[in-house]
Amino acid sequence: MGPIAHIYDPELFIRVSPLMSIIALCIILFDAGINVDLRLIISAFPRSILLIALTYPLTMISIGLFLSYYFPSNFDLPKALLLGGMVGGTSTVTTIGIISAIEKTGVAVDEAKTVLLLESVLTDPISVITCITLLKIIMLSKVSLLVIVEDLLTSFINSIIVGYVSGLIWSIILDKLKEKPLTYIVTLAVVFLVYVASEEFGGEGSGALAVFIFSLVIANFDYIVKTVGIKRKFEVNRKVLREFHREITFLIKSFFFTYIGLIASISLNYIILGSALVIIILIDRLISASIASSILKLSQLDKTIIETTVASGLPALVMSQLPMIYDPTRTHFQSPEIYPNLCFIIVIGTVLFGAIVTPLIAKRKASKIEGKATNTSKQIS
Repeated sequence: MGPIAHIYDPELFIRVSPLMSIIALCIILFDAGINVDLRLIISAFPRSILLIALTYPLTMISIGLFLSYYFPSNFDLPKALLLGGMVGGTSTVTTIGIISAIEKTGVAVDEAKTVLLLESVLTDPISVITCITLLKIIMLSKVSLLVIVEDLLTSFINSIIVGYVSGLIWSIILDKLKEKPLTYIVTLAVVFLVYVASEEFGGEGSGALAVFIFSLVIANFDYIVKTVGIKRKFEVNRKVLREFHREITFLIKSFFFTYIGLIASISLNYIILGSALVIIILIDRLISASIASSILKLSQLDKTIIETTVASGLPALVMSQLPMIYDPTRTHFQSPEIYPNLCFIIVIGTVLFGAIVTPLIAKRKASKIEGKATNTSKQIS
């Protein structure tokens, strides 16, 4: 309806881009935080963090080097790394969809499921924080390195303080309001207040991390107070919070995909370049996941599933709007629209691969393993 049929003028939607992107960013990070169980992370963290530590930097650097070498007129190295940071992570919703598609083929997704889900939960905040950090470095490129480091550290520390303190205070309030209605909607309002407060107190770009820390504290408040020796029992109904937020998240994500579709520019050049970047992402995933699976000693089936699960999604689309939000005068980014246009192609490409190709590969691998096991048992007999 937008870029192809021209039923709608994209300029109307581009003008509201900063507001819609910030709303979606807050929703995504709040969703990531309230779905993180610190106890689960402590037990499963080493496996997933190894996969993230191999995949995310490799994808970001590969895309950065490729774009800065072949398309220097549009991307210098920092701007190319920024695009790599946008698409280097995995989307939780897309990952869940791929796992469900694999399970529908009759393939049992065992350890790979835990590793992939935790990876997707952790990469959302990692991607956002990395991209905002790169944006600030690009926009402070004419400032000394010492000033850049000082500004980034101050921003990180302030946003952590704002998010942590706000989370503690609001968790205590939620404990008092546990019998009251509409506490979730009020919590959502506080999310936006935390974002604004952090942006004002911690500097531009600090709101995203503050929202994530805020939601992380709420979801794990009982665990946090126990670790500091407080014996009083606090009740924060995380189940209700997550159920309500799942509905809001679905609404925002559905709307934002539609919104990006309306404003994206589709051209042969974007399709070719976006497809090339999808191939790079697939190769990087294969290499990094193969190394991680070997170190973790996963089964052949789990290894295959992890190697072929590539899941870019809404976080990449939201982050693609950040250059336009943080540099509306186009002082540092002369063509910021290139980010959402390429991210749109990459997300569509990885979603299609994950939804169609990954389940087929997993099923074929499971059949081979089952066939070998059958032949082995016959030989033994």
